[in-house]
Amino acid sequence: MSAPRRYRLALSLILAVALLAAAYVATVRVRKEGQARRVEIAMDYQDFSALAQSYGYNEEQFLVELRRAGLTSLAVAEELGGSINSGTGAVLLPGQQLVDQARLSALADPTLAELARRHQVDVRALYLIVYDRDALPRYRANIAMHLGPHAVRTVRAAEPSILAVRSQIDYFNALGLGLPERPLALARKLELFLVPRVQNDERFDRSDIDRIFASFKQHERPTTVVFFGARNEVLGYPDHLDDTAAALERTGINFGSVEVYDRNQIQKGNDGLAERAIDRTTRVEAISKLELDKLDFETVVARYLLGVRERNVRVVYVRPFLHSQGDLSLEATNLEMVRRIRDGLIARGFRLGRATPVPGFAFNPLVVVLVSLAVPAIFMLLLEAFGIRRSRLAYGVFAADVLFLALGYLVHHDLLARKLIALAGAIAFPTMSLVAIPRAFTSPPPEGYAKRLLAGLRTIAVATAFALAGALVVVGLISVPLLMEEIDRFTGVKAVLVVPPFLGFLLYIFTRRFGNEPPTARESFMAPVRVYQVLLLLALAAAGAVYVLRSGNQSDIAPSSFEVALRSNLTAVLGVRPRFKEFLIGFPLLMLLPTLSVAHRRALGWLFAVGITVGTADVVDTFSHIHTPLAVSLIRVFNGAVIGAIVGAILIALYPPVARALGRMTFRA
Repeated sequence: MSAPRRYRLALSLILAVALLAAAYVATVRVRKEGQARRVEIAMDYQDFSALAQSYGYNEEQFLVELRRAGLTSLAVAEELGGSINSGTGAVLLPGQQLVDQARLSALADPTLAELARRHQVDVRALYLIVYDRDALPRYRANIAMHLGPHAVRTVRAAEPSILAVRSQIDYFNALGLGLPERPLALARKLELFLVPRVQNDERFDRSDIDRIFASFKQHERPTTVVFFGARNEVLGYPDHLDDTAAALERTGINFGSVEVYDRNQIQKGNDGLAERAIDRTTRVEAISKLELDKLDFETVVARYLLGVRERNVRVVYVRPFLHSQGDLSLEATNLEMVRRIRDGLIARGFRLGRATPVPGFAFNPLVVVLVSLAVPAIFMLLLEAFGIRRSRLAYGVFAADVLFLALGYLVHHDLLARKLIALAGAIAFPTMSLVAIPRAFTSPPPEGYAKRLLAGLRTIAVATAFALAGALVVVGLISVPLLMEEIDRFTGVKAVLVVPPFLGFLLYIFTRRFGNEPPTARESFMAPVRVYQVLLLLALAAAGAVYVLRSGNQSDIAPSSFEVALRSNLTAVLGVRPRFKEFLIGFPLLMLLPTLSVAHRRALGWLFAVGITVGTADVVDTFSHIHTPLAVSLIRVFNGAVIGAIVGAILIALYPPVARALGRMTFRA
């Protein structure tokens, strides 16, 4: 065996071992994803109660029907001080208001009247008159927890009890006073799970946090706590996240990390709490009331189902839909919404019940090291494809990979090291997809449609194999619960989509691998610049800018209404929507390339090189969204390959007559 063959064989064997290690990681991940298939459907009680009262619905009976339709949980927010006077269990009166009323007429309450007569009403205090005996301990405990025990005193213990609170009215209105009794009683009676919603107070310490969690566990069945508040903070932020995480672990309650589409909307402390309690963290899909009012019924149902299937959402947080569907009443419309979500989840293999976060798992560092060896292996194979074979360089690159990863573990930033190595692999493998198909650029076009079709399918198979290998390496390196719950994210998504096409263009122009004679640097510099080249360059720059802005986890350019409709229809028909860059660009170009004439390849080869790497890079990018289950990503790429092959087969059939027509037009000109 010749030295070059031994060199290639050694690199190929290392790559094969690394891919086997990555496949092992992927297998474990798939099993863990299968253990997190329970989803809860929670109704926001505050909005639900407002709907029921507005239209005269019986709350309990309405909840019974929702329970039958598939509702599993009731989301109950703690009562705020500002909402006390909107209920019937208590009334809040500022001291100055009592004094002013006493000047105009006698106060009906004898205790307050006596205080006013003796001029003992504290104008700096707030007087809370409590008619609901069950709410009194909650009010007293929560006020003391926020303001301190000295800030609240009992003016009258007999019913209705009166508490004097030393606080400003504006500040008191924003205080959380615990979960109200009525929705808790409804949840208990109807055997619904409880999704408690509480807000943070930065003065809370460990004992306060423990007291809050103890109140959840006292009489109810809490599942997932979802935080709220004007400051948009998680409980324990900023100094007591460890205490909140400990309370989650001790009580077995989940932390609901609310999915957002703008990083600025993430709750303060969300990521820090999730990192500390990742085994208890689950994703929540909610649609705000403002946005919900603008969406149609089908879009709302589809978004919830998409979130569960493709984004690891395990708490579907619904609010009442306020637009009747057809002849249905609002009550029937909301029952139908919950029923449709339930049926859609069950049809997709999910179960209803207590939300299950992704179980924690970790791999031996040796497994991670084995997976990482795929990156230097593919890098050296890329160099070898262009005739660069340096054993010492190979040893150095492999050693650098291992040392870099070991340093990451040593300084407790191994995930960062893994993400950077995965990024290098995510760029190298799609580039190799192009480098691995030189015959498609250089071989004569096959005769006959069947042979052209077969050549196209063979080209797709080779290029896609390397792209999927790159995807497997990314999966093997960064499949951790922290990324699967999208608390952390893969670094450099835009680079994955942009760098391979740029490298593909450079390799095509400046190497001989694809059958063309590369220009020298002097020739490139001295070549005249023509108007059409400038126009073409400007067009490519504009297309590249749109491509970059549209890429990434959060696109800088919103899709058009036509594209949104097309996406929805593809999802409805195929279950998992393929990506446009794959089935409209990458795969069709791979199919068509072997059919092109030599002259057309020379003229358009650079464009095909760019388009092919756009598609193969997108395949890797599909799997870099770690929060998407592996099975969904595989189905997405499969659907894209099948549709792309069909589009390519049509292009192969159309190419000969179109080429002949263009040839005749050129000849006449």
